[in-house]
Amino acid sequence: MKTTLPLTGLFLLLAIVTTAQINPQTPWIWVKGDNTVNHFGNYGPLAVKITTNKPGARTAAATWKDATGNLWLFGGSGYATGTQGYLNDLWKYEPATGMWAWIKGDSTTGQFGTYGTQAVADAANKPGATYSGISWTDAQGNLWLFGGFGYSSTDIGLLNALWKYNPASNQWVWMKGDNNVNSNGTYGTQGTANNANAPGARYSSQAWTDAAGNLWLFGGFGYAATGAGILNDLWKYNTSTNQWTWVNGNNTANNVAIYGTKGLTAATNKPGGRYVSAGWQDEAGNVWIFGGYGFDETYAGNLNDMWKYNPSINQWTWMSGDKLRDQKAVFGTQGEAAPTYKPGSRIVGSAWKDAGGGLCMFGGYGFDAINSGYLNDLWRYNTSTNQWTWVKGDNTVDQRGVYGTMGMPDASNKSGARTGSVSWSDGSGNLWLFGGTGYDGNTSGALNDLWKINGAQVILPLQLLDFSGIWNTTVLQLKWKAEIENDFSHFNVLRSFDGINFHTIGDVSGSGSTGITNYNYADYDLKNHPAQSVFYRLQMIDNNGHFVFSKIIRFNLKQATGTITAYPNPATISLNISFEQKKPGFTSIAITDINGKLVKKQTQNLPEGKASLGIEVSALTPGVYILSVTNADGALQQRFIKE
Repeated sequence: MKTTLPLTGLFLLLAIVTTAQINPQTPWIWVKGDNTVNHFGNYGPLAVKITTNKPGARTAAATWKDATGNLWLFGGSGYATGTQGYLNDLWKYEPATGMWAWIKGDSTTGQFGTYGTQAVADAANKPGATYSGISWTDAQGNLWLFGGFGYSSTDIGLLNALWKYNPASNQWVWMKGDNNVNSNGTYGTQGTANNANAPGARYSSQAWTDAAGNLWLFGGFGYAATGAGILNDLWKYNTSTNQWTWVNGNNTANNVAIYGTKGLTAATNKPGGRYVSAGWQDEAGNVWIFGGYGFDETYAGNLNDMWKYNPSINQWTWMSGDKLRDQKAVFGTQGEAAPTYKPGSRIVGSAWKDAGGGLCMFGGYGFDAINSGYLNDLWRYNTSTNQWTWVKGDNTVDQRGVYGTMGMPDASNKSGARTGSVSWSDGSGNLWLFGGTGYDGNTSGALNDLWKINGAQVILPLQLLDFSGIWNTTVLQLKWKAEIENDFSHFNVLRSFDGINFHTIGDVSGSGSTGITNYNYADYDLKNHPAQSVFYRLQMIDNNGHFVFSKIIRFNLKQATGTITAYPNPATISLNISFEQKKPGFTSIAITDINGKLVKKQTQNLPEGKASLGIEVSALTPGVYILSVTNADGALQQRFIKE
């Protein structure tokens, strides 16, 4: 039941909200990289951002997004410095600066891994060159990598090593699995964790994280308990215990699907073995998987079935698409949804979840309405209506790209048809696409172009004036203030432990007032989730079902007494400030420039606890600033960069 709770207090974060409701008029932007195929990389010095830096053209890399919005890229098959082959270079792209930095790994191809001692970090450790590995980001900001096809410490083949990378220490840790190739899985008892359990070596699986911070892995091509083939096993890895659990699916390869009835969940349902599929996770924590190469009810081929997995009941549902392989697309009218519209069967498409909750899919190799080839169609799936919309791109295969001018949006721009690209979605609702194998403006080959689709603004009958909170070890109290709520419905409160995967934990009804209304929400459950950081955002929904998201606020739950954290740093629009308020009272927040000139100041009456609040910095000139927080306990200072 939705409730409205008044509160007192003034918190001055002005929230500008957008959502990526992509439509046929939303332009592609060619952001970085080359508009021709088969380019070598420009590495520059390690860990140094330079405008000319760029990864070489490649396909099937592993990707992550960190809590500060940086985009990470590892390995794949493609071009290093003067050589072509499998890669193990680690790159970071900062959207705020528009620059790549080569962070770790080698600038040559075909490198073996250095495993070191299991569970022990070492500066010399590194995964070998890897194609189509599986990746996650945990709540602490660590980047995880599993399997793929590539180089162990001595050989080349399918891998099942699990690696963790800590960006703060710039070190890899070999956490689990084998340092050789082609290992069979050790399944143990379904539903029971065990130190000996391990998925077999594989590549091109689907992966996601849950609200508790566990890493999940589904399918791929590789090794079951005995023998190799196409897999449909589902695994969960607990980062705290360092143990795998076989959760669902078969411990043998090449199993056919059991579809059941479309839209009905059943314990006997299961996808057939598959790899190179597309995957998403929705706000409720359900997982959606589309297509790939694998088994229908009888044979293997390219698929276009959509499945939903509910982890709370450990059951699958066939939601959309066909239960026969090699199906043609039904495009319909661009920009319109209908029950009969559907993407064609395909492999190695790219997937995003947009800020409007839609599941977006681009390209791959598969079927248009008539033929098969490289695709550049962009589709959006609505999980509420179970309907597809063909949003952008062409309805025929093997189309060339239109790059336009780098950095400039244009309605005529489009990415060429391609497969094996990698994708990210950022906190502003923008969709990013990099590389793959396919077409530039003229011919086909390996690509290293970086594209972005900006999220289109959706204007709600509401203005969010601030959003902040306080943590006092037993409850985290969120507070926000809004006005102009004509035709407004309610707020959903979303929580994340990694800044990326958010889940709804509660809702609060809107007041419907045109004046200012203060709200709060108490998260009593946080004490049951040990974590370094926790992130919150608001989903604001009007009476017509349109919605937007607030900015994200972050709490450093392990904030040391006498310290202050400014996040993100560098900042572009707003700065999230975390510090400890040892006793209730007024706190002054001031920003001065490097010459000591006061440029912004606000005062707030805060209760006792660990505070997180925001201050707008979008109007500041780029440069270095000093943030000062002063209360009865004294003064704290932190430098930050405004970009």
